[in-house]
Amino acid sequence: MRPARMNKIRAVILDEKMDSVIRNLHESGLVELYDMSAKLESPEWRAFLAPATSAEYTRQIATLMIKIGRIIDLFKSVKEEEKTSIKELLNPQPPKKKKMSFSSAEEAISYAEKVLSDVDREVSEPSAKLTKLENRKNELNLLKEQVKYLQDFDVDLKCLGVGEFVYIVSGLISKDKLSELEKSLDDVTDGYCEIVKGNVVVSENEEKVPVIIAVLKEYMDNVGAELRKLGFERFEISNVEGTPKELLSKINQELNNITSEIENITSQLRKLAEKWEEELLAVYEVLEIEKERGDAYSLCGRTERTYVLEAWVPQKYAEKAKEIIENAADGYAFVEIAEPDEPEEKIPVLLDNPKPIKPFEILTEMFAPPKYNEVDPTLLIVPGFLMFYGIMLTDAVYGFLLTLVGLFLWKKMGKVSEGAYNLGYILTLAGIATVIAGLVTGGYLGDFLYQFLGFDVYKSGLALVNPLGESAYISEANPLFKMGNITVNNGPMAILIFSIVVGILHLFIGLLVGFLENIKRGNKKDAILNQGLWLFLILAIVVGVAIGNLTIIGAAVVLVILVCMAKGFMNGGIMDALLGAMDITGFLGNVLSYARLLALCLATGGLAMAVNIMAKLLWDSVPAVGIILAILMLLLGHTFNFVMNGLGSFIHSLRLHYVEFFGQFYEGGGKKFTPFKAKREFTTP
Repeated sequence: MRPARMNKIRAVILDEKMDSVIRNLHESGLVELYDMSAKLESPEWRAFLAPATSAEYTRQIATLMIKIGRIIDLFKSVKEEEKTSIKELLNPQPPKKKKMSFSSAEEAISYAEKVLSDVDREVSEPSAKLTKLENRKNELNLLKEQVKYLQDFDVDLKCLGVGEFVYIVSGLISKDKLSELEKSLDDVTDGYCEIVKGNVVVSENEEKVPVIIAVLKEYMDNVGAELRKLGFERFEISNVEGTPKELLSKINQELNNITSEIENITSQLRKLAEKWEEELLAVYEVLEIEKERGDAYSLCGRTERTYVLEAWVPQKYAEKAKEIIENAADGYAFVEIAEPDEPEEKIPVLLDNPKPIKPFEILTEMFAPPKYNEVDPTLLIVPGFLMFYGIMLTDAVYGFLLTLVGLFLWKKMGKVSEGAYNLGYILTLAGIATVIAGLVTGGYLGDFLYQFLGFDVYKSGLALVNPLGESAYISEANPLFKMGNITVNNGPMAILIFSIVVGILHLFIGLLVGFLENIKRGNKKDAILNQGLWLFLILAIVVGVAIGNLTIIGAAVVLVILVCMAKGFMNGGIMDALLGAMDITGFLGNVLSYARLLALCLATGGLAMAVNIMAKLLWDSVPAVGIILAILMLLLGHTFNFVMNGLGSFIHSLRLHYVEFFGQFYEGGGKKFTPFKAKREFTTP
């Protein structure tokens, strides 16, 4: 019910043994390294310890990672898009792991350099050639786009540019500005200008005219200024010859040759990718691990010959972590296990629940991890979440489908994703809870059995409660119970009463946990005023209902209101006292919030019934194709109902815990424990 107790390990390690210690701690994943840099800024610590820096080899590793990363990216760029079969999609397999173990970073670097050298020897030449061809292809495509606008001109393109006496330029001008261009160039060249116009084209949703302009060389600067002013799009065509049509033909021929050559080189690189990609991914992962180890040095302090390391470790692993450090250092280390010496908010939090409960930790973490000395609410969430979910979705067929979805996520997708594993596990249990709720309430795709088979599960006694009316067990003739003028004689009323009772019990547990927590911390006044008061009211209601004496309940309500007013008066005077009297409505609102169990239960059953009725009408009223339409209506309608109410049940079940339940005792906001651990996807040590 609480996060794992933490110890802090302090170790003084001979510098020659530091690499071995870091490597062994990284593989064990038992500790979270403590960053000493802030501590070492104080004069007291700086007197005998200096900040350490990352290991020298990390820069070399970073360089290797960049080189290998580029080759991996190249291989990915040339790979053909893999066709994933449905079987592979439904049953993904984790990547194969390569066994790679190195005793030092230098050994890992040496191996990586050898692999990189071998790969580079085979890849560099085709890679460079591919880059050159793709650059030439881009140049030709750009040139082709520009020359296409000039294909109606019968001019040798080698004339474009600056000659001995003439400057000739080509490009596009907006059709609207053509007259202005002609006038302005005529003005700045004193009439020594020739403009040849092509046919109007549409470029970027605008009508433009391709033109070739020839002017005397001495007017080149003035002409350039006028062209820029009028938005002239100059073509960068140079070092070519022949007419535009001849040049286009040559460009197309060269592009075909380049495309063919690129395909050959790409095929060659694909074969190299098949040969080397797995090896490179494994080497890259090893380098990532070594870099993380090298960077870990910077979290420590050091003297001339030793490193000082601090780390958080769960109490149950403290001795094991100490043993790992001492063995890795061959005895050249002093290790001390100490109690936490930091404020509560700085102590990392590790949730430590049994294996069957552990997947539900994601629900706690979605709200906020608990503080170090706070209650871990994960175990308390499990029964309430599953029961609320089952009651809200309340259909055996939907529950069965949800169980199948959960099992798929848990057993198949969970092999490659921890999130899918946890979610699948939760949905599987939620599906089973829904099946049970469906059996109790007779929900089998709503009233499908009655609409299409004429079988009434409620009259036959196969269902305990009818969420939309009476059943063989609860009816006017056979009420569930009577108290005064109140009679519970139908399903909706029975589920509402059940929801309120469950809500009160749920709140009682939350209040009790909060009460005990405050007592434990010595906050007796807060325990009595914030939780004890409402615990007293709940107990008074239970006793009053049990013995049928409403006077006890009324007296308890009056007493609680008076205490709330007194609490408000002590906090802020008369106004706060008046507002304090309203606290009773807040408590009542929390209790009534659990009525959403009935609301979502009715929504699921009611929508399913509507789908069945519409499908039955189609079946009966439309000749021939009515059966097909009815089946489509059933498939689409129930899929919609299943998805929407399944999602709604998940959200509202969480809402009851996060708002009503957690509000009684839980605050959260702890710092999650982050183990110093080698992350391996493609390798094993």
